[in-house]
Parts: sequence; C-alpha cells; structure tokens
Amino acid sequence: MKIIITGGAGFIGSSIVDRLIINGNQVLVLDNLSSGKLENINTSAEFVNIDLCDPSLKNVFFDFRPDAVIHCAAQVSVMDSQLDPVFDAKNNILSGLNLLKISIESNVNQILYLGTGGALYGEPEYLPCDESHPIRPISPYGLSKWTLEKYIDLIVPDTILKKVLRLGNVYGPRQDHKGASGVVAIFLSKMLLGEKVEIYGDGNQIRDFVFISDILDAIELSLKSDVSFTANIGSAIGVSVNEIFEILSKETLYKNKPVFQTKSSGDIDRIILSNNKAKSDLNWSPKISMEEGLKKTSEWFKNNFYK
Repeated sequence: MKIIITGGAGFIGSSIVDRLIINGNQVLVLDNLSSGKLENINTSAEFVNIDLCDPSLKNVFFDFRPDAVIHCAAQVSVMDSQLDPVFDAKNNILSGLNLLKISIESNVNQILYLGTGGALYGEPEYLPCDESHPIRPISPYGLSKWTLEKYIDLIVPDTILKKVLRLGNVYGPRQDHKGASGVVAIFLSKMLLGEKVEIYGDGNQIRDFVFISDILDAIELSLKSDVSFTANIGSAIGVSVNEIFEILSKETLYKNKPVFQTKSSGDIDRIILSNNKAKSDLNWSPKISMEEGLKKTSEWFKNNFYK
C-alpha cells in the first residue's frame, strides 16, 4: 500500500512509519520539523519537508498517488493551546482542512485520523467514556481536534473510508521529553538528570495511558478494515500521575519528592476510555501493561536519553 503520513517525524508518527515499512508499505512522510526530528524518520521512507498549508502540497499528492493518508501531525499541548488558541487552530484545523481537500482531490481510498480521547469528552459524566459520551472539551486543543473530526464527517465523501482513532495518553520509547505534554517522558528526563520533578495539581488526576506498540497494532488493524468507524484506543484502566511518579522513581532510583504546582488550565481531572468498540470493530485490545510499558520506556531512556 502507498501511504502518506503527516507528522511522521514525531514520536507517534515515526513509530507508525517503522511499522508500516516492516509490513512492506511504500511510505511518504510529510513533516515541517517544527517539533519532529529528522533522525526519527526511517531511512526506507520518502520524506518531504513541508507545511500542510503549503500550496505545493497538492503536487506532492499527485506525484505520489497515495492509497491511504494517516493524519498524525498536530499541535498536541493543552497548555500551549490555552496560551495561543489561534496557533492551535491553524495547526489542528486549517492544516487538516487543506489535507482533507487534497486527499479528496487525489482520490485516496481511506483517511485515518488520530484524534484525542483524553481531551475530547471533558470532565466525564461516567467512566469509562465510550464513543457515545457527550463531547465537551474544556481546552482549545480538545476543541480543535474535535473540529477536524467533524470536518472529516461532513466534507469527506462516503466513497472514501473515514477512520478515526481517539487515542488515550500515548507513551513509550522515542517520546519527546522537551514538550509540554507527555508526562512519562518529562518525568524520566528529569529523574535521570537528578532534577526536580514538577506535578501540576495534586497528582491525583486520572489518565488512561496506552503504550506505543498497542497504538501501532490499532493502526495496522485499522488500515485493513473495509468500513468507516470511530473508536477509542485506550487501556480502559485509570492511573494517577502520582502512581506514574512512584513507578518511575523506582525504575530510575530517583529519591526526591515531586514539587507540586498549580493545576494547568484546561486539564481535566480524570479520564478513562472504554475500548469495547475497538475490541468489537477491530479485534484490538491492549497487550502491554502499565508496569511493563513504563519499564520498557525507562530502559529506552536510560540507553538513549544522553545520546
């Protein structure tokens, strides 16, 4: 299969590229390297350094002629979306709209969009949240990701398969420790350097963490599906930020206590995602436990963080 993947130099995107290459696909990565890293990109993939709003994007598509598009590129920080919602909307809505328009014009067979499960449902009425839970994001990030979901539903014709994965909090090897999101990577980098670890809020916030290899399995199964769908991809298990801190402290032999800061605006208190739909529609379920995933991630950081 010929596949274009946006954001393919980032943590999740580059990991997807590796899996696609292993499975024998021809892959073209589109990334402007604003946050992604060139060294993350598999050397067997083609690469174009481009902004998704660039007028030349259409030529890239018509030259490559993809069968499928995986839209991974995004501004992913809730905090940054609060500080600059215009920047957030440009990256998560306008760029996505241009991508959808050109994907339609180039007659792709399917569009796979990596949405958010963690920021979409707001403070939940019930847990775990299924796909029918009311949508009421409390941050510009959650709103912008949801908006593109709606555009996919509204403007992409039914002749194109429309697949939306609402991801939980993804973590694992290669995660960026310098960003404003990704608590596992941020904690690990601080612990390995012996620096203070800051927790925003009281640390009792509940999140649904899912290991990167489980995400790759979901992508692989999604590409093989012959129907349009929307599904949460999460563990269906809630873990607190304090629990993450304790587990990683043991993995890294970190002895200091966390420093608690004021809770960030736009952050929800708790989220757990139901994955029943993914189980029924995709035959997907997570394989990596929190403990195993954190151990794998910790080992990767120990071996790669200083390089």
